[in-house]
Amino acid sequence: MQVISLDFFIFFLIVSLVYFVLPAKAQWVWLLIASLVFYYSHMYYSVAGCIIFLAIVLVNWAGSQHMGDGHPKSKQAYLFTLIFDIAALALFKYSRFLYEIILAAGRLFKVNLSNDICGLIVYYTQENCPDKISYFMLILIAYITDVYWQKSRALRNPAKTLLFVSYFPLMTSGPIVTFEQMENQLFGEKHRFSYDRYVRGTERVLWGLFKKMVISERLAVIVSRIYDYYEVYNGLYIFVAAASFAIQLYCDFSGLMDIVLGISEVLGIYLPENFDTPFYSVNLSEFWRRWHITLGAFLRDYVLYPVQRSKGFRNMRKWCKNHLGRGYEKKYNIPLYLSLLISWFLIGLWHGGGWNYIFGVGLYMWAVIVIGDLLSPFFAWLVRVLHINTGCASYTFFQRVRTFALFMFGLSFFRAETLKDGFLMWKSAFFRFNPWIFFDESLFNLGLDRREWGILAFGLLVLFIVSYISQKRDVRDYIREQNFVARLAVFAVLFVMVIVYGYYGADFNAADFIYGRF
Repeated sequence: MQVISLDFFIFFLIVSLVYFVLPAKAQWVWLLIASLVFYYSHMYYSVAGCIIFLAIVLVNWAGSQHMGDGHPKSKQAYLFTLIFDIAALALFKYSRFLYEIILAAGRLFKVNLSNDICGLIVYYTQENCPDKISYFMLILIAYITDVYWQKSRALRNPAKTLLFVSYFPLMTSGPIVTFEQMENQLFGEKHRFSYDRYVRGTERVLWGLFKKMVISERLAVIVSRIYDYYEVYNGLYIFVAAASFAIQLYCDFSGLMDIVLGISEVLGIYLPENFDTPFYSVNLSEFWRRWHITLGAFLRDYVLYPVQRSKGFRNMRKWCKNHLGRGYEKKYNIPLYLSLLISWFLIGLWHGGGWNYIFGVGLYMWAVIVIGDLLSPFFAWLVRVLHINTGCASYTFFQRVRTFALFMFGLSFFRAETLKDGFLMWKSAFFRFNPWIFFDESLFNLGLDRREWGILAFGLLVLFIVSYISQKRDVRDYIREQNFVARLAVFAVLFVMVIVYGYYGADFNAADFIYGRF
């Protein structure tokens, strides 16, 4: 049962109808049943995968019972559970990647390290990997850490722990939530049906479907054609593909988040935002504060800050102060850069077991941010010397274009099959200069005809307008202030665009959300 399917919307209709007639004490039980049914279907009815998922949750629940509240074995229980979670994530998500590294090391030293048992382990773990493990493992790690830090209480009921982790809107692609954000909403007072909430949630679902079906799926055709044949579509085609993929990924992932947050809002459960118009950012640091917000918050709160507070980094700061001077942070903040390196490496690794992920959305982004920080005095001097007006709209536009270009380049490796393919693709980008492709109708040979390009252009225009308005206020509030006819027209246009102009090409797969693969 996929999110974009008739089965899912019938499923959600049944869930919501029953949910609102149940008493408060039974609502969370019904949500748990619905979530388990959804997860089982999302796992393509894999019994082994579901059992592994339940076992992981049960281990975390058992560990949490011995943490916090002055429990004498709190630290031991926390460390055991944390190591178990990290090991489970590494085993099921990264076993193939780790095995490939071992084999590559063997080839480097001319030693055959291939092993049938290791091969079987890799095969079994890949075949039975619990769906959405990248998301629910981070939720569990945050939960047990908060319990250990005594920021949250440990749930005594294992069924409630299971619901917190498996709440079905989260079992798509997040967002990554904390127990503090969900406790009262899942286990608090009764949620009653609200017409206003239903309309607002439906509007958001339609907007998500619009971004996915009208924009992202069309861009996917262009991206796939160029990436698959970058030796043929070289030169400026590569820039077209990289820019298209950046927008495709945004519309794909943020569109899914709109659907997920919308259906959860109908139930009266508000999930945290995951995007905040990132393409309006003026630098890469701001961009990543607006992109996949909950992943960034997790790494900040549970990796970056703890690392910076660790004994080793405290000693490093003392060393830097003694040897580099008290103002070393303004020139070269080595402890900060190293802690950021750890965080960005994990961001890249989280996205997938491959060096293209680790480089493209990890180490490259770290390098750009650190180099920008180191060169900030030079850039400030350049602005003064050239008398550049940094307060005007044209300079802000330049900053946004520059940020998009930097992000687009790193993200292109995310889409490439391998790190080598990513570099070869960009090598072909400078093979020749072919600006005529924008004027001789060459772009119509990328899988979209003139009509499809027109629909795509209209979709991008709507996206730009909505994003521009949302910089100042909530778009749905703005729509609610209009007359009924105007509100109905907006609703109808979105609905018709999704049904009539949603792209359902030969390669369309309702399950194929890019971030849904993690």
